[in-house]
Amino acid sequence: MRPSSICILRAVAVLLLHHHLLPGVEASVEKACRDAANGSPKINYDFCVAELRPYPRSQVVNQKWLAVIAASLTKDKTTSASDKVKGLLANASDTKTKQCLESCESVYEDLLTDLKTSILAIKNGRLGDAKTHLSAAVDAPSTCEQGFEELTVPSPLTKEDSDLTQISTIALAFTNMLG
Repeated sequence: MRPSSICILRAVAVLLLHHHLLPGVEASVEKACRDAANGSPKINYDFCVAELRPYPRSQVVNQKWLAVIAASLTKDKTTSASDKVKGLLANASDTKTKQCLESCESVYEDLLTDLKTSILAIKNGRLGDAKTHLSAAVDAPSTCEQGFEELTVPSPLTKEDSDLTQISTIALAFTNMLG
C-alpha cells in the first residue's frame, strides 16, 4: 500500500472512532435547526440554517457552542438594528416616528445588555440565567414594533425586528436543548 493510501485510511479510521466513541459531541447546524424547528412552530428551519451555517466554526462545534453562536448572532443583529435606528433618528423629522425610534433605541440598548449576559451565562453553564435573558430578547423586537403600531406610523424596522425575533427564538431554543 502506498504511503498516501495509508494516511487516508488512518484519517478515516480516526474519524470513525471519534464518531463512535463520542456520539453527540458534535452538533450539526442542520440537526440542531431541525430539532429546534420541530420543537417550536415559531422557528423557521431554512432561516436557522442560512444564518448559522456561514458563521465561522459552526459546522464543528457542540450544542452549547451553537447556542453561543445563535446568541452572538442575535447580538450582532441587534447592534446592526441599533445602528440603523441611530441613522434614522439623525434624519427623522416626524415627531411620532422620532418617538418610536427613540423607544426602539432604548429597547435595543437593553437587549444588548441582556444578550451579553446570556452569552456569558451559556458559556459558564448558568442556563437559567441565559434563558431568562434570552426570553427578554425574544420579546424585545415586538415591543419596538408595537410603538409604531400604537402611533399608526409605518415601521422602518420590520425586517430587522422580524429577523431579531427569529434568531433570538433560535438562541433560546438551542439553550433550552442544553437542559
